[in-house]
Amino acid sequence: MHEFKGAIFDMDGTLLDSMPVWKRLTQGYLAEFGLTVTDEEYAACEGFSQPQVAQYFADRYPELPGGASGLMEGMDRLITKRYETIAKPKNGVLRFLDELRRRGVKMAIATLTARRHAEKALRDRNMMGYFDFMLTIEDVGISKYQPDIYLKSAEKMGLAPAECIVFEDAPYACATAKRAGFRVCGMVEPAYAAGETQLREVSDFVVERSYDELRGKL
Repeated sequence: MHEFKGAIFDMDGTLLDSMPVWKRLTQGYLAEFGLTVTDEEYAACEGFSQPQVAQYFADRYPELPGGASGLMEGMDRLITKRYETIAKPKNGVLRFLDELRRRGVKMAIATLTARRHAEKALRDRNMMGYFDFMLTIEDVGISKYQPDIYLKSAEKMGLAPAECIVFEDAPYACATAKRAGFRVCGMVEPAYAAGETQLREVSDFVVERSYDELRGKL
């Protein structure tokens, strides 16, 4: 088994099986105006925060009422109605978190999802209590193409990057964490199928379907 003192978790696609939900939310709002999100458009938003996604589509479709702020309001409305209730915990994650807590591993969340949605989604599933703290895009102001959110998480834990494992499903984010000196557990996620080779190349551990696969490894 590998000894480590800190675990930093992404949320969507890592703690929660929610990546397909995010795409449907964007599609659902634009569909109200007869527009369809293409795979290319969705891929172009990789690593974007919710406000950046709203600005991206507002720029592409200036006919949308209210511009980026209107799109934000529409997405928030759908998130409140659907995302916070539909997104489910990933397979085996609760057992894994229980084990880490038993071992005294410090745990944090590093997510690009807005805090108001992330906290509610996790509280509704009785998961928030596992974590010492949460950092969001609102706290660091920069995407996961830069390692700031991971470095600040480790610093807040009082740990060096080498003492932590970052759990991520986005291949580009796995690569960012690896370059910053963290060990990485990559979560295979169909939404990032095009980058799966990269994820496997930079990850120290890989979860295919369930956190139970890590038993005896971490």
